[in-house]
Amino acid sequence: MEPEESVVVTALSVDEAIILGLTRLVATRDEVDIEVLHEGSRGFLGLGMREASVRLTRRPDVAEEEVTLPPEPAPVAVVSESVPAVVTTAPAPETPVVEEEVVPVQVEVPVSAPMAETKHLPVEKTKKAPRRHQRRERTSEGVDRGLVEKTASDVAQNLFAGLSIQFSMSWEQEDRPTLWISLKGRDADTLVGPRAQTLNAVQYLFRSLLHRLADGNYNVVVDADGYRKRRQRSLESLARKLANQAVNSGRSIKMRPMPAHERRVVHILLRKDKRVKTESAGRGRDRAITIVPNKRKR
Repeated sequence: MEPEESVVVTALSVDEAIILGLTRLVATRDEVDIEVLHEGSRGFLGLGMREASVRLTRRPDVAEEEVTLPPEPAPVAVVSESVPAVVTTAPAPETPVVEEEVVPVQVEVPVSAPMAETKHLPVEKTKKAPRRHQRRERTSEGVDRGLVEKTASDVAQNLFAGLSIQFSMSWEQEDRPTLWISLKGRDADTLVGPRAQTLNAVQYLFRSLLHRLADGNYNVVVDADGYRKRRQRSLESLARKLANQAVNSGRSIKMRPMPAHERRVVHILLRKDKRVKTESAGRGRDRAITIVPNKRKR
């Protein structure tokens, strides 16, 4: 089977596509013409990624170049410089043979000056270049809010591209700085989903991306169409009601399982109530809060 003359290859990068194309053509870079059809795009952390595409065509004159040999040089008489040449002349009648010694020509070849030894020279230490991405000065909380907000804006623009959504950001001081991402618009309510499962997944992805790009001790809450605020008010009302029941009955009350961000709302609210304390038990989706009355505070 004869090798292909031209191929179009796609891969994650241009270099990888070229390597794959050269393998299929069984050729080197000097033997083909390379045309980049698309350089590809990494997208945003893997979202919207597009592979690179290149066309490799075998050059038609490669075969001729390989078989064309340079003309052979004309023979050159070689005279050894180390051994003097001796020329013998034919003896004339009744004339003794005379040998002439030809003195070899000495050719002076310039000799390059020896390289200066540098191993003993003092080496000047250069200062390291500043890192390209330097973090801004952080606040006393250990969070650079300006950097976090700019990064969150970039994440939102890429994550919600193509949706009719506007977003706004605000900081709230809870047990630690919390950045609220409020989504509004025609498609905002579709991000909530049944029992907020879609919104919880979006929040988990958004939080993971943001903490990966801008570290710090802060929390991230993604709200869509005001759902989180309404849910927070409902949880606070329920927590106060169950805390009163636990104090009046003198028995612990276990709430239904809730995701981590909703459990935080209950913990933060009842932390101020000296009559009760809260405990979390269980794993994963079955993790729930138990409100325990403080008998000494009754």
